[in-house]
Amino acid sequence: MAALATNGSGAPWSGGGGQPGVAFGRQKQSEWTGVRPRKSGRWAAEIRVPTTREKLWIGTFGSDRLAALAYDAAVFCFYGEDLPKTRRFNFPVAPRPDVPEILCGHLSVASVKAIAELHARTVDALLPPVCDATAALAAVAATEAGPSADATPTTMADNSNLVVASAVDEDQFSFDPDVIAGLMGLVPDEY
Repeated sequence: MAALATNGSGAPWSGGGGQPGVAFGRQKQSEWTGVRPRKSGRWAAEIRVPTTREKLWIGTFGSDRLAALAYDAAVFCFYGEDLPKTRRFNFPVAPRPDVPEILCGHLSVASVKAIAELHARTVDALLPPVCDATAALAAVAATEAGPSADATPTTMADNSNLVVASAVDEDQFSFDPDVIAGLMGLVPDEY
């Protein structure tokens, strides 16, 4: 009979990393760089410190998106906007921390960690909500099928009140230049 492989401590080898008690490949992994799941259900953000083998643990967050934003802030603090080929931003168009580019790469590890944690929590509130792609595509397909009997906006299925599309009659709006000028406080002879 073949012997079970062990991980060095006498425990059976599970075939890879992962959470104990969860089959390999069954645990939820993050699609973001620098983010990994914790046993508690929270998400950890980590990054390697440049020119060392030291791993900087940025913190744990309630969602993988927050952890990814913290990772991006740490990458920016270490490298600035000009990243080496081995690094990339999870959110290339998201706002960056208010750190002058000249200081990037010269901050202490403790400063990078504090900046990354704070930045992730503040920027997440500015980004649009994560939506269910299936619900968004269904809403768009419904509006492309033609205008409905009522002209009410179609919203996301997750009740985020984010308007995807609306059936609006183009003749419903008219613009009178004199009314607009009056609202803006312009004198008719000046425009």
